[in-house]
Amino acid sequence: MPIYLVCDLSASMAAGDRTTALRGSVTALRDAIWANPVVSDTARVGVLGFATSAWVVLPLCDIATIDEIPPLAPAGLTSYTAAFRLLSSTIEADVAQLAADEFGVWRPMVFFISDGEPTDSRSEWQAAHRRLLDPASPWRPEIVSFAIGDANAATLARVATTRCFAARSGEVVENAIAGIADIVIRSVVASGTAGAPVLPKGVPAGFDEVDVL
Repeated sequence: MPIYLVCDLSASMAAGDRTTALRGSVTALRDAIWANPVVSDTARVGVLGFATSAWVVLPLCDIATIDEIPPLAPAGLTSYTAAFRLLSSTIEADVAQLAADEFGVWRPMVFFISDGEPTDSRSEWQAAHRRLLDPASPWRPEIVSFAIGDANAATLARVATTRCFAARSGEVVENAIAGIADIVIRSVVASGTAGAPVLPKGVPAGFDEVDVL
């Protein structure tokens, strides 16, 4: 089961210890999967970052085998278009490789985290989002989104396909990231154990659930 963490790494994420908290959350996910061999056999995790452009931080892999999570260096703007375009091409290539390696592949699950509004136009990023979720594609992902910092809950509700969570006003971003980590870990472990995608249960501490638009 391909699982992707798509992380906003624009300049605003340089504030405080946001990227440290985010990297720590990915490390905690790695450790949780390492402690659950069944999950390690089933789930493959990749990490994408986006700012003015988007890039692969960690290619899809058995994350339990990774000794150290790559550094996260925030800079630039917040291009949702770049994020969705890279996610589309990455999923296509990863699914093709998994199939070539004779794995059965479930629909991907994506956890999308942003701390601000997209700096590209709504029409542009929504077009890229529609292509990502093309109903004709058997590999269109299920997306769970998280709005933290200055992100607009309504915007992230348009990104999600299943559930959207918005940090409450005044919630410290680093604490919000820790809450995201908890629900992502529980969802990934449950999915890997079940051998099928399991959506997050409950609401992260410090968040409210927002209706998906």
